[in-house]
Amino acid sequence: MPKLVGRAFINESVSVNFVSITVKYHGQVGNHAHLEFTRPRIDGTAWTLRRQTRSPNGDQMSFQTLPIEVIISILTLSLDVHPIPSNILRVHSTWNKALAPILTSHIRLGSLTQLYFFVKTSKLHGKPKAFSLRLPGGSIHFTGRARAEATLAAFNSGHAEEKAESDWIKAKIIDNGGIWACLRLALLKCPVVERISLQLHSFLSDPDLPKITNALNVVNPRSFKWTGPDPGHHISAAIVPKATEHLFRAIKSWTKLEQLTLTNVSFPSPPSICVLTGAFAFHSHPVLREIHIGQAVFVTPESVAALIMNISSLETLTLEDTYSASIWEARIRQGNVLATLKYLNDDDERKKRVNQVLRCTARLERIIGGDRG
Repeated sequence: MPKLVGRAFINESVSVNFVSITVKYHGQVGNHAHLEFTRPRIDGTAWTLRRQTRSPNGDQMSFQTLPIEVIISILTLSLDVHPIPSNILRVHSTWNKALAPILTSHIRLGSLTQLYFFVKTSKLHGKPKAFSLRLPGGSIHFTGRARAEATLAAFNSGHAEEKAESDWIKAKIIDNGGIWACLRLALLKCPVVERISLQLHSFLSDPDLPKITNALNVVNPRSFKWTGPDPGHHISAAIVPKATEHLFRAIKSWTKLEQLTLTNVSFPSPPSICVLTGAFAFHSHPVLREIHIGQAVFVTPESVAALIMNISSLETLTLEDTYSASIWEARIRQGNVLATLKYLNDDDERKKRVNQVLRCTARLERIIGGDRG
């Protein structure tokens, strides 16, 4: 990234009738710019230059006077937070040319609004190599067709404001088959994606959890990560047991997978070795080198041993705060896994492999109760 010379700021504001984007740049040699663009909030596609300042020598400031490194530096940050990032590219052809490769190389979606509008995008100018979806808290915990239709009707009637607009997005997500169906549509736009990162909750009450398999079957990533969106010190199950089952059904087909990270995950109870090992026992994962499982419950030592034996390419298996039962029981330790191979001699290669590959760690320590490290 080019070095940013001077100070630059970008801000977007929304009023009743207009959306405005303001860019301010203060250079080190008296080169200043204040550009403000507006467009109608409803059905507005074209941006109009509403205000611009003049430089100290009286010349009118324009895009030609803003250094391209400034444009790239300040607008790259805005792509991550803008509800519709492509709007920024539409302001000017210079911005579009500079930012289009950045926007399409790594798709970052941080809200239901961004997910919905990305699904509706007709064409991408490039082939994304990375895809990230982060939906904090309980933002996807909604079901109910009748409620969605009522909210949509209220919004269309013109009597709803911000909350109704949020509910309207939820209604549109439901209209497109729910969160997991929308995820599938989004990933279909990224056919050669190599890195996928999900930060979201699944819920036991969600009837659409079987769609997780179909959503993730359309890709073959090199790296996959699903973690909870909560702060790191929170203990929560972002991936509920039923979601875990459908996730591993999708993993079966990922022949290019090199790295797998799953945290805040609950395996089915009572514990079984089938879910964790079934995805790898009879399916080829020739380049899978690293697996990290953190804050996981109901993982059996037998399944861990079988996992190591079934993946010959595996170099590191890290279990961080991983429990054989609930979080109030004991963490899995290397000795627990080796105990499942007690019928083997100490110099057996399978035992040696467990010692080489497996890493059991504790990150969170309890104040009271349970396994305290």
